[in-house]
Amino acid sequence: MIEIIGSLFIFIVSFIFFVYGRIHRTIVAMTGAASMLIFGIVMGFYSQSLAFNAIDFNTIGLLLGMMIIVNILKRSGLFRYLAIKGVKMAGGDPWKLLVTLGLITAFISMIIDNVTTILLMSPVTLLISDILGISPLPMLLGEVILSNIGGIATLVGDPPNIMIGSASNLTFNSFIVHLMPVSLLAMGVSLFLLKIIFRSFLVKKKEKISQFLKMREEEAIKDKSILVKCVFSLILIVALFATEEFHGLKPSMVALIGAVITLLFVRPDPYEILSEIEWPVLFFFAGLFIIVGGVDHAGALKILGYNISNITHNPLVLSVIVIWLSAILSAFIDNIPYTAAMIPVIKHLGTIGINTQPLWWALAIGVGLGGNYTPVGSSAGVVVMGLIDKTSSSLTFKSWIKTAGIISLITTLTATLVFIVGFKWFS
Repeated sequence: MIEIIGSLFIFIVSFIFFVYGRIHRTIVAMTGAASMLIFGIVMGFYSQSLAFNAIDFNTIGLLLGMMIIVNILKRSGLFRYLAIKGVKMAGGDPWKLLVTLGLITAFISMIIDNVTTILLMSPVTLLISDILGISPLPMLLGEVILSNIGGIATLVGDPPNIMIGSASNLTFNSFIVHLMPVSLLAMGVSLFLLKIIFRSFLVKKKEKISQFLKMREEEAIKDKSILVKCVFSLILIVALFATEEFHGLKPSMVALIGAVITLLFVRPDPYEILSEIEWPVLFFFAGLFIIVGGVDHAGALKILGYNISNITHNPLVLSVIVIWLSAILSAFIDNIPYTAAMIPVIKHLGTIGINTQPLWWALAIGVGLGGNYTPVGSSAGVVVMGLIDKTSSSLTFKSWIKTAGIISLITTLTATLVFIVGFKWFS
């Protein structure tokens, strides 16, 4: 019990510092990781090897590989070309741009990992915001929110869905049939709320638009050779992502292979490319994984999960509990270890005669929507926070909860109502 209390104390203190933001979150995460490791070694429930294994190198490798490719691709001028083209098509209307970029991000996230999608979309978004003289905040938040929601819709859209599909034997088509409608509804609700929350930001600046419409997007391409080589690498990466079940390569390995191929083709100055990597984001993830791993190895997640079965055996009530418990905990705990802890719990409920099919859908919905509540609830959220730090805009932990957190709360409530009304369908 001391192990659980101590690990939760370190976890909670770390998140208090994340919320108040007086110390950079990367420093907090690394300090928390060191504290968790020392406490775990003293108490005997954690070790250096366990802490090392707790780091999800699939996420770290994916981020690193895609960051390298995006940094090289920026030199071709493609992002500026897309920014000019996009603004012209939307007539300079920030709201139309938010909807367009957000929906593109959401639908790409149904096929490709949402972190990869955000890394590809964010440079275009930042350029558009800079050209129009508006804050990138609404569009970046819209993209990360819709990316996480889009990931719910398919078996391959989010790592927890892959884990759930493997544990439950639910098919690719089953995910589309049951979760695509929930995902699309949540997107619509999110866009409606985004327009209300950011109505003061989404204002046209006519003087900027008139100057901008005179620009020629063709002139934005600086190096066609780099563009062709990078596009080839991206096509190869997307093809390998989509065919993982055949070759078995993890997304991180695919991204790193793509990065190596791009580096070989383009041969840029490696010092320049690597200096632009978001190293604080990568170290933040590593520290956060170690902290959560300590909580997991102390036994806190399993005890919490198994206590659910003592509340009720009613599948509908249990499903609603799973949705909200998953949504709340996924806001603070990475949804991958949480999903890993919940899978044996749901299987246990099946052994005592409870219909577990609705519980699997409830778990997928909860971890998907809950990731939007805080910036550390999803990998895409952490990446966006790092990007915003480099702009003139400001987004604290508190302000994230007041915007994206509200949207997460309302979409989870909406999904719960849909789940209750259509419970027979999910059963």
